[in-house]
Amino acid sequence: MDRSSHILKATEVISHRRAILRLHPLATQNMFLRSPNLGNLKDIVESIQLDREALRLRPVDDPDPAYPLNSLSQDLRSRYRVTGHIEDLEESIQLDQKALSLRPEGHPKRSSSLKHLSSGLRNRFRQTGHLEDLDRCIELDREALLLRPMGHREHASSLHHLSSGLNSRFQLRDRLEDLEKSIQLAQEALLLRPVGHLEHASALNALSVGLRKRFWRTGHIEDFDKSIQLNEKALQISPVGHLYRASALNNLSVGLRSRFKLTGHLKDLEKCIQLDRQALLLYPEGHPNHASSLNQLSNHLWDRFQETSHQEDLTECLLSTKEAAHDICSPVSDCLKAVKNWVKFTRVHQHFAQSNLDAYITGLSLISRSLSMMPIISLQYQHLSSTINLPEFVSDGASAALYLRQLPLAVEFIEQGRGLLWSELRGLRTPMDSLHARDPSLADELRKINHQLEQLSTEDSVEAGTDLLLQTNSAQHQMETSQDPFGHGLSEKRRLLHSRDDVVEKIRKIRGFETFLGRKSFDELKSAAKYGPVIVVNCSWYGSYVLIILEQNLPVLISLGEGFYEEAETLVQQLMDARADIKTSPKRYNHVLRATLKDLWDLVVSPVVTKLRELQIPKMSRIFWCPTSILSTLPLHAAGPIEPGTKKFLPDLYISSYTPTLTALLTAFTTSKSSSKLPRLLVAGQYDTSLRNTKEEMKEVTQYRKHITVTSLEEASGTKNAVAKALVDHEWLHIASHGTLVPKEPFSSYFSLAGGSRFTLLDIIRLNLPNAAFAFLSACHTAEQSVGSVHNEVIHLAAAMQFCGFRSVVGTMWEMADVDGPEMVKDFYSSVFSNLEGDPSRCNGVGVQARALAEAIKKMRGRKGVTLERSKKSAIRGWVNQP
Repeated sequence: MDRSSHILKATEVISHRRAILRLHPLATQNMFLRSPNLGNLKDIVESIQLDREALRLRPVDDPDPAYPLNSLSQDLRSRYRVTGHIEDLEESIQLDQKALSLRPEGHPKRSSSLKHLSSGLRNRFRQTGHLEDLDRCIELDREALLLRPMGHREHASSLHHLSSGLNSRFQLRDRLEDLEKSIQLAQEALLLRPVGHLEHASALNALSVGLRKRFWRTGHIEDFDKSIQLNEKALQISPVGHLYRASALNNLSVGLRSRFKLTGHLKDLEKCIQLDRQALLLYPEGHPNHASSLNQLSNHLWDRFQETSHQEDLTECLLSTKEAAHDICSPVSDCLKAVKNWVKFTRVHQHFAQSNLDAYITGLSLISRSLSMMPIISLQYQHLSSTINLPEFVSDGASAALYLRQLPLAVEFIEQGRGLLWSELRGLRTPMDSLHARDPSLADELRKINHQLEQLSTEDSVEAGTDLLLQTNSAQHQMETSQDPFGHGLSEKRRLLHSRDDVVEKIRKIRGFETFLGRKSFDELKSAAKYGPVIVVNCSWYGSYVLIILEQNLPVLISLGEGFYEEAETLVQQLMDARADIKTSPKRYNHVLRATLKDLWDLVVSPVVTKLRELQIPKMSRIFWCPTSILSTLPLHAAGPIEPGTKKFLPDLYISSYTPTLTALLTAFTTSKSSSKLPRLLVAGQYDTSLRNTKEEMKEVTQYRKHITVTSLEEASGTKNAVAKALVDHEWLHIASHGTLVPKEPFSSYFSLAGGSRFTLLDIIRLNLPNAAFAFLSACHTAEQSVGSVHNEVIHLAAAMQFCGFRSVVGTMWEMADVDGPEMVKDFYSSVFSNLEGDPSRCNGVGVQARALAEAIKKMRGRKGVTLERSKKSAIRGWVNQP
């Protein structure tokens, strides 16, 4: 057979198949609603193979090269609907993007490609929650609608698609104008799809959803009544085997549940459950909608259990929720919803305490999995802050373990759920020395993959991240990548993660490396307390506790009593409100701060100190605070006074440091390199009228040249690039400048340096400084987290310094007075260098910087005219490494 006849055969088969699809759309759609075991998946796979073959053999002068791309894309999306494999969805979007580029403005079939691409992006949005995909869908649908005006055979379809996108965006952004426009478009589509039309049921469902949402937004009961009527009509005309029966069942169930909530009529709830069971048959295991359908059924079973106390409803409810949580073919977002239900259903019943804990453990795994859906770290942070209530989830999960008195597990859970983004990045810098000695090729392969992942993850934007792909690819691929940077970034990250998993699996087969890159057990984690107790304060609405971790024993548990969570919330809010008005009401702020420090002493610190004394922890020993949730914003280190009428605070009893995680502390202690040489100190600062004392402060630092080699980047020479370059050759760093916190975008927080340059948090974490030892950040907000941030992630400038290599970092938890800089620096460095006793390496000894800071603050407290706010502002972020 020659090549032309081969092409003809392939195209004839595909054309015949398309003819069947046009003649029998109902039967074809039902194929996607039934179980893959009935042969549907085999048919789809065969169709994909034919598409690929036709695409390979298409003639060079094909008049519509986009057509076979769209065909393959649709079949891949069909397989995705059956299997949930996101790789098929990603390839489908890439094909649609390419097809759209082949149908530029003016092409007669451009509207078809717009619709296909919009459909793929909408599916990806459901998987990842990436809002830009939804916005792009709406843009594409608007353009498609313009190309399909009234009278066009696809006008109603375009109205429907745009209405659906606007409806989804309203759900997320609560813009009433989106909902109103969505309803208007749905009403127009319904007029064009009258009774008897194939899409009539779909149009009824779409309008009913919009009206129901408008009722909940505006309270207009007529919208709600009309919504139910439309739901019921849609189901009546959607018999078994109908194209839209599953969505009709689900929508009516949701509507009836809403009516049950309003009226309390149990018959509505009974009907909901019947409808849910029918819908679940159409979304069997393996279907991407399976978890969502299970979630709906479990919610309604829970409602009925609340009304009737029938134990069988609770049993089925829990089974359905667990199944949904573990469904690997459904979107992670649906699985996480199942986890939240699982937690809710088991939390109030003591005999389900272990199941409740299992729910939290499952959820933590899903949260980690969901992060892989975001190519870069800033998007991961947005995902954690917008779609997952992470701090409370982690703290509540730990409280579930503590309720069962599983103290080591509680520590492990907090460790796994805290600092997720730092942990992911830190895993990409895992030391390879031992592995290289056993298998150099595997070590080199893993190092290369890790480097690529880190480059992608730490870019400023998805567009910048995909520049990495553009450098070595063809011009065609460069164009496709630039058109959908998020998609290509996601595909590249997925590819790298798969490669990394394969390499790690091989490494774990080597004797002695069975747990390589695995999660640390409590027995490993407790070594973080080698140089002082680690005090984990778990703040949860369900019960707040302190865990004092000691190197040789099990954790010591202290209950903080009922109502602590609410009291902590009040303290945070009062302090933040007062701090916001500090310039206009400084006396009020000082009063609120004093009250806050006293309350912290009474509520948290005093019970801890009492227990430390019982444990015979010597006075002025180091202690490491690891607060969770909202407590991360409160100055535990400065609590007091110890007794009414005295001036003694916690710093008079113990030397406090903070650590985001136990692993961070372990890393600091184990990565030090002993040296008989004095470290080299880099000094950089910003000179302007708003920081009049910076030059004097830097002079104070440079005076210690007799003890240490000092490089000073003064005025114009102290740019961001100059500092980054010089850091490679210096073990110590002192920055004196403005520190700026960027709320909701912590990776954009920065130091202001010479020439108007900004040394951002992202710039810092891109650095890899294995010889770095100590950084003094003499700037505002360097160890502060803004209100509303994901507290357990501990994303601030001081933590970034620690990640890039500095094992001990001094920072500030709020604004710093410029006038304090020179004296603080003088007292601090004087203390550091006063007790070297001929041994230069002592200046990097464990606790040296912490004790020096404690002494400097003590001197500041003794100066006349220094306010409470100024004397308590500084805190060491203490991860000192050398034993």
